[in-house]
Amino acid sequence: MIKIAWRNIWRNRRRALLTMSSVFFAVFFCILMMGFNEGQWDRMIDNTLKTQTGHIQIHDKAYWEDKIMDNFMFMDAATISQLEHIEYIENVSPRIETFALASYGTVNKGIAILGVSPTKEAQKSNLSSRIIKGEYLSENDEGILMGEGMRNYLKVSIGDTVALIGQGYHGASAAQLFPVRGILKMLTPEMDNSLAYITLQAAQKFIDMPDGYTGILISITDNNKLEETIRKVEEHIDTQTLDVYSWHFTMERLLQTAQSDQAFAFILMFIMYVIVGFGILGTIIMMTNERKREFCVMISLGMSRIKLATVVAVELLMMSLLGVILALVVTLPIAHWFAAYPIKLSGSYAEMFAQYGMEPLLPMSVRSGIFIGQVLIVSIIALLTMIYPIVRILKLKITSKE
Repeated sequence: MIKIAWRNIWRNRRRALLTMSSVFFAVFFCILMMGFNEGQWDRMIDNTLKTQTGHIQIHDKAYWEDKIMDNFMFMDAATISQLEHIEYIENVSPRIETFALASYGTVNKGIAILGVSPTKEAQKSNLSSRIIKGEYLSENDEGILMGEGMRNYLKVSIGDTVALIGQGYHGASAAQLFPVRGILKMLTPEMDNSLAYITLQAAQKFIDMPDGYTGILISITDNNKLEETIRKVEEHIDTQTLDVYSWHFTMERLLQTAQSDQAFAFILMFIMYVIVGFGILGTIIMMTNERKREFCVMISLGMSRIKLATVVAVELLMMSLLGVILALVVTLPIAHWFAAYPIKLSGSYAEMFAQYGMEPLLPMSVRSGIFIGQVLIVSIIALLTMIYPIVRILKLKITSKE
């Protein structure tokens, strides 16, 4: 029956190609749609994990509800070193996050200050690669790195000195001069206009809080080992004064937004599946009606209806598989290309992405679940449409007119 079905497929090439193309375009467009949608959110979450949150965070128990300086945490260098040697942890980044008024000449601007270890931050977020002018910070440097947008607003150049005025520990005043060491090109315009980096040592001196941190950010090598790693981290810290959070908690709002967007994408996909299903069904109805005389002749010559229906089902299955395989062959290289080289958006689309704090890039996800899921769904749709020709064959009435 397989041999007969294969010959029947190519006996009418136009009809076979039309059926296969219906399945091909269904799988092709569904994979592209889901790939770009999930790729966009995967990239945004990945960028946020690398630059802002980390997979795990350690904070004082009171800090998350009230992010004030008096709720900063303390941790000695020995404990931080122990955390670095835990399995699956690739980076431990103590940070100080605060706000200050940046002043140069007669121009003032409120900015966010990040106190970081330049070495660890270079490993974590590859910050050093974003330098477009000047030089990167050294560990004991007392200079400042700022975004290009902030530089343009303050009208400073490399070597100029910026005054930072803010609040220190326990309500003390904080004021210090910072020479501009380098200019950064940040991920988003919002960060570019309002974020500056200084060293941990300089930040602790600025707020008068030695060994004090806003929190400890931890990056891991395998997200599947997140819960296990959290348990090991808790074994090395004082859990009576400190809390350990996973990125699912610290990025809850972003995850909720992503889930809402994906739910909307699934609604669009459902509509597309309905259209695809009717498209494939229409092609099969046309094919069945064209071959009605052929079916009657085969039954008249003694071929059983069950066997004829089986041959037709095998034909449709083979054509569906060929369409699916062709779609995978085409989409896999496309997906890997756009995963490595995302589409750069411009104009109004770039502005819209920037408003939501996202890079104006459209990457594509290459997760296997996207390909397997779309192939299975479209294959099921194709299998369901086979019911029509099988039922028609089983109920076909042989008359002299046929």
